[in-house]
Amino acid sequence: MLTWLRRKYRIVLLVVGALALLPSYLWAYLLTAPSETPTLNIGDRILVNKASYTLRFPYSSVTLYRVRSPERGDMILLRLPDRRSVAPKRVIGLPGETIELRENRVLVNGQALPLQPLKRADFRWVDPINHIGSVVADEDGHWISFTPGVGRYRTCPPVSLNPGQYYVIGDNRDVSADSRIWGPVSEANILGKVVTALHKR
Repeated sequence: MLTWLRRKYRIVLLVVGALALLPSYLWAYLLTAPSETPTLNIGDRILVNKASYTLRFPYSSVTLYRVRSPERGDMILLRLPDRRSVAPKRVIGLPGETIELRENRVLVNGQALPLQPLKRADFRWVDPINHIGSVVADEDGHWISFTPGVGRYRTCPPVSLNPGQYYVIGDNRDVSADSRIWGPVSEANILGKVVTALHKR
């Protein structure tokens, strides 16, 4: 009987401990801007894993273990340059690469990422408040949208990334504020990886 009670006590302690630690590694956010349309839309909720890249001591900035580095195509949660806001963005450029945009085509070291046009009619579920572009496409495995000839930052000169720097862009090229405006971002400002989304439809 005593052994059974000890086992139950340990299980309860493990569950309580896990519930106490969970908020330090998993965050939920509500999207309030259309910069990731059509992948994510205003009103969608995202879950961010803060331990995807770096495992930190709970509720602190002390690094315990580096899990891995962000990869091209990852949707990340980023601390913005104003230091007061956060937003999801897509990792496009990795340390050591040179990134350029020509009419919304991303070039990595001079080579354009694969781009496959999709039928915009298949995205009728996207609410008009998200300002989806006239073109929807699959870019190297993720959706993007843009309007030819419209976006102010549809063409950007080459930028070479230093160690620990990443180039991030919103999937909605017409309206996103990202590395095209404020340049490469430091890995220290990457808060975690978006692992799932609950879509408002």
